[in-house]
Amino acid sequence: MRRKNSVRSITISILLLFLFAYTSGYAYGDDPTTYAGLRLKNEEVSFKDSKGKVISLNQLKGKVVLINFWAIWCSPCLAEMPSLDKLYKDFQGNSRIVFLSVDVDGNLKYSEKFLKKRKYSLPVYQLNSALPKDLSTTSIPTTIIIDKAGKLVNKHVGGMNFGSAKFQKALRQLTEE
Repeated sequence: MRRKNSVRSITISILLLFLFAYTSGYAYGDDPTTYAGLRLKNEEVSFKDSKGKVISLNQLKGKVVLINFWAIWCSPCLAEMPSLDKLYKDFQGNSRIVFLSVDVDGNLKYSEKFLKKRKYSLPVYQLNSALPKDLSTTSIPTTIIIDKAGKLVNKHVGGMNFGSAKFQKALRQLTEE
């Protein structure tokens, strides 16, 4: 009986630690400007939507690009989806920012149906080319922010709180620079 309680206590402690990390602003990478970094190479990185339209990062120079890699089966991806969709709606009238919600499974018809059922407005893409080393990831969700000059500003692996006022302010500043 003591062993059972000990295992339960450890499990609860781990869950609380995860919950604390998951809900703290720091774990979410509130400020994308703190990660100012690399200028991406001129590699042609492209994405495709369900209608077959291809969009490349080179075409998006002069705009801030927010790329979110996710999958339907990924619990942390689904947990951050409401705040990502709200952020997308909040910035929808801003032509200086582009959102690329990238389904890593590449089943766009299914993911669009999934998002529509939940009344999300995010446009869905799949990779149409290989990612350069600086953008590639083996974990999801991963969010990448590229500034107007094509520099990597933030690469955050793990869930984010896109509703954070600090994050939104920093993102607005990037679009205004």
